[in-house]
Amino acid sequence: MRAFRRAAVTAVTVCGLVALAGCGGRGDGVGRAGGAALAVDALGCPDLDGTYQVSLPPEREGSQAGAMEEAFRRPDGNRVPIEQIQTVDIHRDGPGAYTFRWRIADERVRQQLEVIREFDKPRYGRWYHLLSDPERARYIAAHGQAGYDAELARLGPETEFVRELRPGAGMACKGGWLELPRGELRPMRLTRGDDGSVIGEFKGLKTVGVTVWCGDGCRDLPIPTGAFVGEIHWPRLSGDPRWRPGDPRALQRPLDEIEAEEAQRAQAQRDADARRYLPEAEIRARIEAMAPAGTTVERVEVREGKVHVRYTAPVADEDTLQGRIAGASRDAFAPKEVVHGGWSNDRSRVYVEFVLTDSPLVLRDAQAAADAAPPAPTMAVLSVAPPQAPPAGMGAPAAIRDRLSALLPPKCAITDVRYGGEKVTLLGAADSNRTVSDALRALDGAGTRPELLSIRQDGGKVHFEIVLAPTALTRG
Repeated sequence: MRAFRRAAVTAVTVCGLVALAGCGGRGDGVGRAGGAALAVDALGCPDLDGTYQVSLPPEREGSQAGAMEEAFRRPDGNRVPIEQIQTVDIHRDGPGAYTFRWRIADERVRQQLEVIREFDKPRYGRWYHLLSDPERARYIAAHGQAGYDAELARLGPETEFVRELRPGAGMACKGGWLELPRGELRPMRLTRGDDGSVIGEFKGLKTVGVTVWCGDGCRDLPIPTGAFVGEIHWPRLSGDPRWRPGDPRALQRPLDEIEAEEAQRAQAQRDADARRYLPEAEIRARIEAMAPAGTTVERVEVREGKVHVRYTAPVADEDTLQGRIAGASRDAFAPKEVVHGGWSNDRSRVYVEFVLTDSPLVLRDAQAAADAAPPAPTMAVLSVAPPQAPPAGMGAPAAIRDRLSALLPPKCAITDVRYGGEKVTLLGAADSNRTVSDALRALDGAGTRPELLSIRQDGGKVHFEIVLAPTALTRG
């Protein structure tokens, strides 16, 4: 009985290994074509002409050592994984002679193209422009269509590789099957299926990895544990599935051309910014002159048509500098894109970021910009109205000038005093932006809550307008 069971097991194993040769045929029900469709030649080789979809049979446990490697070995000796093969075009060139064109999958071709575009820019640019006129017409006129096709293939991505089979050591045919030798393993066999497809079988090895020490680390040594027979079924395809680049307008433009355009655009923007805005150092000096004590201007940067400003300040003065800049810029040109932020490890300070575009503080032709902008109503009265009599309860201009002049630093003088409601506007001149900044700090220390309306250089002097809140210093 034991001998009978052993024989039965052996019979089942042999049946599984021979697969197409007997014991039930293929699992998918596709049989071998009849004699007329096989069109066997004088050497017993079948007619396999056609284009077919390439795929592996379902995965099995363990490795499939050598399963398809021989079939996908390129002429240069390198191997192409089956996952990268999409179709195969087979042509019988004569008795026992075939040409296999293994077509690489579209996704893999596009990946190659991306690599060429990024790392071989001249090659990609040449290939890209040859795809369309006038370069295409010019090249064909000089070298012919065949030369043009060859040049495109040379410059572009690899889309296929060719393997020619000739009678001899490279192949053999037996009983209407094309056999491709694969070392010590059973040859891979191909023939035509009764549905017009290519069917076949191959023998693979099951292995298990055994970890061994190789001197520089542990590696898995594959140990054969058995064999299996895999079935091949490549459906026939109609049409021509070869990869083609298509409309050049749908392809990505050469990177070097895009980079050159971006560099040209960036330089044009820098030139425009230089014509429009004052130097960064001068803008920074103007803004720093307005900063209250404890406020630090961290960055002033002119780029992309804007002046980017960032400062840090105590929480109590978070908006002071921003407000002063808004006043000096006139309301229509106040800071834009304002961002406030802070730090979890220091809640006593905050940062403020914003941009300026049309402020007189940053423009080279600030006066022209100010004249072109609609001024705020209060600003028009304060800036251009003739001297006024002091409103009821307000101090006389001379008295206010004397009181406040005592607070100002040297080389800073009040030239006029004007009124607007309960507020007073000081017009004056100083020797530098820093002196104006010191004056603002001094007035702020006296409780007047000063707001810088404008600041400009003229004739070696820095002229300013400062609005003060009502205090004992401005009342009668």
